[in-house]
Amino acid sequence: MSPTSAPPRGDIRSRFAELVSGDGFDLLEACLLVAAEEYPLLSIPDEIARVDAIGAEAAGRLAGLSNFFARLDALRTYLFDELGFHGDREDHDDPKNSYLNEVLSRRRGIPVTLSILYMETARRAGVETRGVALAGHYVVRVSDPERSTFVDPFSGGHVITEDDCRDLARRASGRVSLFRRETLEGTTPRSTLARLLGNLKRIHLAREDYARAHSAVERLLLVSPDDHRELRDRGFLLAHLGRTDAAVADLESYLFLAPRAPDAEAVRGRLAWLQRKLQRTS
Repeated sequence: MSPTSAPPRGDIRSRFAELVSGDGFDLLEACLLVAAEEYPLLSIPDEIARVDAIGAEAAGRLAGLSNFFARLDALRTYLFDELGFHGDREDHDDPKNSYLNEVLSRRRGIPVTLSILYMETARRAGVETRGVALAGHYVVRVSDPERSTFVDPFSGGHVITEDDCRDLARRASGRVSLFRRETLEGTTPRSTLARLLGNLKRIHLAREDYARAHSAVERLLLVSPDDHRELRDRGFLLAHLGRTDAAVADLESYLFLAPRAPDAEAVRGRLAWLQRKLQRTS
């Protein structure tokens, strides 16, 4: 299946699993597949075409510019001044901000989705980028053969410095100790996709929407199958959803894989309670 072909309805999760099982997957398609589970009538080819059109216009704007910073300013002017993309500071935890189709339509989003849009547009315009996953924030590293700098799409696409990145991490997380200079080298599409899904998981947990939180964790386990914490969290969510047998299996697997985890005793207590519940109902 080509990256621009729409997955059959009812088979969105299978296409997502197929896509992320390999290296170098298409991040845009993966993010749109995340959205398609919430919006079953979503046309992925149409959404990709929207990004292609934005990217083609950006490429035209940058074509006659050779200066690195002039190119970045032209891209900023087009995306944020003319098209009006901006960070949603009023309702940051609106789930719509994590779905790229909604970001494209509403012209607002959160740091990770606006950064994804920026990177996809920049790539189509011939600008090299990598996502930078700061603690509590997300920005973009932009490079050419001679230099690199950073852009903050959530705050209008302006160029920022390494010190600005450190300050953003401190303000977003409340702890300057969480800033790691090595993160400025950039992260992978897989890590970026996990960040987006983790954000949806957090939002749905806060709303006690356990079915949607479980869906996010299921996809996180496809993206990061070795993350034992997601296996644990799936077990807890399955318990909330009344699927006690499956919850017990997940928590047993978590303790087998991470027997010395800091929360192992607490998980054993929860597991014992679920096992007693099973015995009472058997």
